Order: sequence, then C-alpha cells, then structure tokens
Amino acid sequence: MMTRLSLTLIIALLSLCPCMASNGYDFDNIYNRFRNIDSKTLSELGGEFINRQSTDSAMAIFTILASRYDGRDVDLAEKRYAIEARLSLGVLNFLNANYASAYSNFLTASQLEGRPDSPGNLNLAAIYLYYGDRVRAYRCLRRVFDSAIGSNNYYMTSASLINLLTSDIDQSIMPNDTIRHIIELFREKVPNTPDDKAWPLAHCYSEAKIYSLDGHDDKAVTMLKASLNSAQRLLLPIREYFASYSALGKRYLSMERIDSAEFYMRKAEKIAENNAFPELLITAYSDLSNFYSATGRKDLADKYRFKHLELHDSVFNAREFGNIHDLELFHETDKFEKRINRIRVEEKMRVRIIFITTSALILLIGMLVILLFQNNKLRMKNRSLFDRNVEIMSSVKAENTPPDNTEKKYRTPVPDDETRCHISECIRKAMNDEAVFCMDGFSMRELSEICGSNQKYVSQVFNEDYGKSFTQLLNERRINVARQRLMDSANYGHLTIEAIVSDLGFKSRSTFSKTFKRLTGLTPSEFQRIAYEASEEQKNS
Repeated sequence: MMTRLSLTLIIALLSLCPCMASNGYDFDNIYNRFRNIDSKTLSELGGEFINRQSTDSAMAIFTILASRYDGRDVDLAEKRYAIEARLSLGVLNFLNANYASAYSNFLTASQLEGRPDSPGNLNLAAIYLYYGDRVRAYRCLRRVFDSAIGSNNYYMTSASLINLLTSDIDQSIMPNDTIRHIIELFREKVPNTPDDKAWPLAHCYSEAKIYSLDGHDDKAVTMLKASLNSAQRLLLPIREYFASYSALGKRYLSMERIDSAEFYMRKAEKIAENNAFPELLITAYSDLSNFYSATGRKDLADKYRFKHLELHDSVFNAREFGNIHDLELFHETDKFEKRINRIRVEEKMRVRIIFITTSALILLIGMLVILLFQNNKLRMKNRSLFDRNVEIMSSVKAENTPPDNTEKKYRTPVPDDETRCHISECIRKAMNDEAVFCMDGFSMRELSEICGSNQKYVSQVFNEDYGKSFTQLLNERRINVARQRLMDSANYGHLTIEAIVSDLGFKSRSTFSKTFKRLTGLTPSEFQRIAYEASEEQKNS
C-alpha cells in the first residue's frame, strides 16, 4: 500500500516529466509508467491532481484507470475503480466544455453500475439540460429519484431532488402537483443522516418551493438564504450558489422588491462570469433581461437580451450537430472502435500524435506565412492609396479657382460676359464653402438660386469651368471634407464615423461609404486607421 508521502513524490516527479508538461502528451510513456501501479493508488493519485487543479494530468491518470475494465471478468474492486474513473473523466470533460466525451463517460459509468440511481445517470441529466432536452433530463432525474427512494439511497435521493428543483423545468413537464408529491416523498422517506451531505440543501430548496407554491414568499426567501450555508457542505458549491441567488432574485421580483431582486440576480451573473460557466451565464442574462423589461428599464433589458442571444448562439451552435441522438451514436461508435483497436492503439498512438501535430504545425505555419504576406501586401497597398489621397487633398486645398477650360462644351447661346463672370464667381464661392456644398439636399437647383440665374445657364457655366458634372465635383468636395476630418484625430478622434459624416449631406451611411471607397480606394474605417498610424509614426519620429 502506497503512503501519502509516496503519492507526493510521484506528483513531484510528474511535474518535472516533459511528457506531462504540456498538452502534447507522450501517451506510450505515461502508459508504461503507470501500467503496473495498482488501481487504488492510481485513483488516489488522480484525486490529488484534481485537488491541485492539474486537470490534464488527472485526465491522463483516470483514462488509464478506466481502460483497465473492458467487460472482461475482473473483481468488483477493479470495476468500482473503473466506474469512479469514468465519472471523474465525465466531470472533467463537462467542466472543459467537451460535452460529447462527458456524455460518453457518464453513460459508460451508468451502464457499468447497472442501477437507475447511479451517479452516472444523475450526471447524464446535466448533459440533457445543457442540450436543452428538459423532457429527457426530467425523466432521467425522476428515474434516479424514484429508484433511490425505493433502495433507501438517501444521498442520491437528495441530490436528484436538488437537480429537479433547480433545473428550471417547465410546468408542462413537471406540474406543481408533481412537485408537491416529490417533496412529500422526500419529507416522508429521507431522514437527515450524517452520510447525506446533500440533505440540508435539498431540505432548504424543497421547503422554499412549497412556501413559494403556497404564496408565502417571505418564508421562501428565508429558506433560500439558508440554502447558501447548506451549499458549503457540497464538493462543488458554486453552481448551487448560482441557483440560490437566481431563485432569490425571482422571489424578490414576485414580491416587488426591485432592489433586492436586482442585487441577487447580479450576484448570480457574477458567479457565472467569474467561474466561466457559459450555460449558467446564458440563464443569468435571460433572467436580467426579463427583470429589466418587467421594471421598465428598456435600455438594460435590450442590453442583456443582446448578451443572451449572442452567448446563446455562440455556445449552443453545438445543438445543430450535437443533439442527444448524435451523442448516443457517438458513444456506441466510440465503444466499438475502442474494442477493435485496443491492442494497436498503445503501439501507434505516439506515431499518430507526432504525425498529426507535425502536419498541423506545418499547415498552421504555412497559413500564417500566407496570411502575413497577404496582410503586408494589403497594408502596403492601402498605405499607398492613403498617401495618394493626402496628395489629392493638398492639391484641392491649393485650388481656389476652377481650371481654365478654353474649349467650350456647349454650342447653345451663352449668357453675356458680365452675367457669365457673375455666375462663375458664385459657383466658385459656393463650391469652396463647406457650409454650402454640405447642405442636406444641395443640388443644381439650389446652386442656381444662389447664383440668381436660371439652371440652364448655371449648368452650362459649371461644366465649362470645371470639365465635370455637378454631382462629380459635389461628391469630391464632400469626400475631401470627410478625409480631413478622419485625419484630424484631435478634434474628431472621439467620434464614430457616423457622427463625423452626419452633416456632409449624404443620404445614408451606405451611400457615403460607397462614394468614399470609389473616390479614395479605401473604406472610411481603413482610411481612419491608417491616418492614425501615420500620425503616431510622425510623433515617434
């Protein structure tokens, strides 16, 4: 029998072992190192790694331990260690968001145990809940509860009741009468024993639920607060704290005690955030969105609704390809493949890992090189376009008079020289006055009114003087103003692009963006970024 000192020495040696220093394990080396160590010692060693939060090392140890039982005749102790290893692997995979592997390990553990009230079945319910299958989760938990009641398995009765009352299962699946019946069975059949560390929490939740159903919200709140102390006795109390805080927030909301409701709902949100529980964070965001909507704070309601939808889509996209049926198929296929390849895996694992890792690394390096090359090429092109725009801006600033186009475009009668000079001067002033050409809806008609002449004469003089259409020059002048502002980070750097161009006379952001891209070769955001980089380069030079 190995002492605790021996375990400590093994852990110290493993921490120095290169094969366990990273995620790229040498599985052959690990297997050969531990294949002759007895299962009891391996189980204790895995537990030590969990306590030290060395998740990868714990998973390696429990994988070896779980592989020792493959359905062949072994003694009951070996089978028990294999079941515990499977449960540990399931929990570790679940906490690391590897739900397919978690499901497979929990299902294998429950099949090995062969009892409805096994911990594997209790944990399977968590997978069903994660994938949104509350009907199957309820059936699984109810099976565990009923079997545990019948076999006097008090701890599993308490644990399954806690999950039933905190899993937010719809009344259409678990009506209030059913909840009362389950709680009455718990009260009648399950005593408070020292072995059942889950009983105090189950008692608090069940009493709070009954008080809530009977309309005694104050008493329900008292029991929910007591549940916070009871949760401390459990191995992983954080999720129970979340459930208690969330339930307290909803109770206070039903009592119209808004400040208290918000306080506890925000505490539940913080727990989910700080402990990286995305499925709980989704629930917290949904609860806060509903809370702020009910209390008339639309801006906060919209904020949390957006957070909920964004996180829900990112986390639960797995539902599209990872539903329960697929997980069951994965489990059966995985089990069949392991049975066929068991002998060959130990010999080929190292070669496969090296090949896959090397190939992936080469592919990744190649992709990075291509991306860096393309990015550098694009940056050079954009910088060249930016410099060209700066040159154009300089030439536009120096342009105070229209070009001298001696060739006349029109053969139609022209105004007399005095009138023509007046119109030309009015056009020049208008097209150099930002306040005029950036007016909303500014057109040739407005320009003609400014010049005090008819639109035909003004259009004729405009085209003869500038050699381009009114719309062309108008867009050029407006885009030039936009370029100047996007480069002026001191005065406009704190504004969004929409705010910067809101008074330039464009009908919409999309119209502005298309015109800007056509005339400059860059999008407004690209231009602004390069302008900022150029400004920083000048400061540092």
